[in-house]
Amino acid sequence: MAYAALSSLLYTLEQLFKPNQSFVCRSYTQHVQSLYQNLSALQDLLDDTTKDTETLKVIEMRIRNVVYKAEYKVDLCLRRIILADREDKREKAYTSFYEELLKVKGQVYFLHKEVMQINVKKHGSKSAESATTTYSPEKSTIEGNTIFGMEDDFNIILDRVTAQTDELTVIPIFGMGGIGKTTLARKIYDDSSICSRFDKHAWVTISEEYNQRQMLLEVASSITGSKQEMSDDELMEIVYRGLKGRRFLIVIDDIWSTEAWDQMQRIFPNDDNKSRILLTTRLKYVADYVNCPDFPPHSKSFLSLEDSWNLFTEKLFKKITVLLF
Repeated sequence: MAYAALSSLLYTLEQLFKPNQSFVCRSYTQHVQSLYQNLSALQDLLDDTTKDTETLKVIEMRIRNVVYKAEYKVDLCLRRIILADREDKREKAYTSFYEELLKVKGQVYFLHKEVMQINVKKHGSKSAESATTTYSPEKSTIEGNTIFGMEDDFNIILDRVTAQTDELTVIPIFGMGGIGKTTLARKIYDDSSICSRFDKHAWVTISEEYNQRQMLLEVASSITGSKQEMSDDELMEIVYRGLKGRRFLIVIDDIWSTEAWDQMQRIFPNDDNKSRILLTTRLKYVADYVNCPDFPPHSKSFLSLEDSWNLFTEKLFKKITVLLF
């Protein structure tokens, strides 16, 4: 039974918290605690007697399949640690345990999310509304689109965006393609504290082939809501007037050349009112060209192995959910 499988794995993890077994846990306590919490939450779901039989069977089957395999892997790794008769074998066993622990942690985390979705799909509730809003493209939030390994980057950029510098400040983020620059910028742009801080907001994607008219249309539409046919000069004027005297945040995503920036910057007034331009680029020389002395370009670094795994399993779970439901 699923409940028995959960209880057995929880008992195994509880042994790791005991003082005389602390050598097994080493620096992995945080991951073990996180895994324990998610398993406990699954057990609480099984304790809920309000579920109908059909829903309970579906939930039990999913939990049983995942938890049995997870317990086998955890027990096997722990046995190797305990039986290791040499330091090199013990270190290898620790590494193996850590890798399996991260996998199991990710599997159980997404199992919990999947079970919650099954529950919502079967019954419907207020939680269903909150579950779907996090995936809305019009409201991308920190919770809805998890940032793995970007907490430090997020806090650095957030501090720069909210700094007390009065003058219009350009904040460049640079790094190779696919490293997470746009995701980081989107998190800043959608953060509730940022939304309330600025009067006007606009997001424009440039890409390698710079199209001035398309850029002007996107900014004008965001700032004024206007989609009328106008010349480029008229669009530049309407954008400038729409921003003049107002505190604004503009995100310029994926800019490739200094020439594109030279053409764009003319439409952004500097009224010394703490307006900000957040810019992403793959090219360091572009970031160096646009940056302000007080804020050097921010280099977006690679994810750690753990964060890479978490991101992979998050995306994989979403795809599986789409196929299943």
